[in-house]
Amino acid sequence: MNTLQRKAEDDANHKASLSASVKRRMEVARANNDAGLLNVLEQEMKQLGLK
Repeated sequence: MNTLQRKAEDDANHKASLSASVKRRMEVARANNDAGLLNVLEQEMKQLGLK
């Protein structure tokens, strides 16, 4: 695997990790009926290009 392939794989793994983290936080916000936090997390997803 060359350097560019490794970087692309690392980037993909990082994005997947970020997405999973934000989605877990969104689930907790929903469970707690925290609309404000849910809105912030939805914006975070958009800013990170995860949605």
